[in-house]
Amino acid sequence: MQHRNIQRSGGQRIYTVNVRSQVMPPYGCPDIFPGQPCPTCPPCPCTPGLLATTIYQYTTFSDGQKNMYTDADATPQLSTSGIIGQQTVSIVNLFINGILQPPNSYLVQPGVLVLSEVPAQGAPIILQFIQITTS
Repeated sequence: MQHRNIQRSGGQRIYTVNVRSQVMPPYGCPDIFPGQPCPTCPPCPCTPGLLATTIYQYTTFSDGQKNMYTDADATPQLSTSGIIGQQTVSIVNLFINGILQPPNSYLVQPGVLVLSEVPAQGAPIILQFIQITTS
């Protein structure tokens, strides 16, 4: 670490700035920061490998009347899956009209999405499913 003194005219020191000359990645992350060996430790806490993610998307549009949607309501051109149950994925995000919704405002079960309120007619409803697995 380098120290630099900033001084005013007249020689009075104002403050010291610490500058880190090299970024040191954390140990145990060789997959993210290649070339950094894991320290020897029994047992080794390193991750078992890279984490792989798969993202699925269910898209439909609100009819302005109902608050329950099924796989049959999907817009096939914009969807990569039906409604997946929360037990089989790591993360579920719901966007209505592009705004992320709080988890307590909807319920997701395999093939069914239940909303606490009816969205405005024509509002896009996008369910994003993120599945994280180890390689």
